[in-house]
Parts: sequence; structure tokens; C-alpha cells
Amino acid sequence: MWLVCAASDTNIDLKALNKHLPCASGSLRAADHDSLEKYLGCRQGMCNYFAMVNDTGKNVKMIVDQKLMDAKFSSFHPMDNTGSTAINKEGIEKLKELSGRDETNYEVMDFVKLVESSGGAADAGAPK
Repeated sequence: MWLVCAASDTNIDLKALNKHLPCASGSLRAADHDSLEKYLGCRQGMCNYFAMVNDTGKNVKMIVDQKLMDAKFSSFHPMDNTGSTAINKEGIEKLKELSGRDETNYEVMDFVKLVESSGGAADAGAPK
């Protein structure tokens, strides 16, 4: 399982992502309610990278958009849609550390470069 956290204006080429991940073609889909609750302790519509601290078994690989790491701050609902909070790169890295993530279960991805490396058009990662 993977949790992809991307900026709202990031265009994700699912074919390129599918090639990058070790999964069968066409296997990427949104997680069902039971899986989100079991692995990430959250519900649909409330999933973000704060959920990585709930994945104590490290069953879900985190994929974080490079844009989020480059942003001064990113704003999210903190596992509940009643409010928002902001987090910076250092905060994201602290969440990674607190949840015991490493290169086997955490990756920062530049989605534009992903498309380019998969043979897609260079502008395929740009918002449309």
C-alpha cells in the first residue's frame, strides 16, 4: 500500500506512477474505508501525511510530493475536517523521524521528473 501526499495543483500521471511502483498495471486506486482505518487510523477524505504516525507496522509506503517539501508551508486538515493546520518541511521531516520511516517506506517524489523518466511528455506533470 502507498499513501501519496501531493500538492493540490500537482498533476499525477498514474501510468508513470504505476511503472515506478511495484504493482500490476491498473492496480492503483483509492483505499477503501476498512484499509484506511486499519493501517492509517483515518477515514476517507481525512487522509494526509499526519496519518503516517498511526502506521506503526509500517505497512504503507509514504510518497510525498517534492512541491510540499519545497513549500514554505503546506496546509492540511489534521485528521479531522473541522480545522486546518500548516506544516513546513522540517515538520514533515520530524513526522518521518517520529514514525520511524526510512528509504524503504518513505519517498519524496518529483512528479514532473517521474513523467520524464517514464518516457512521457516533459510537460505532463504541469497543472492543466
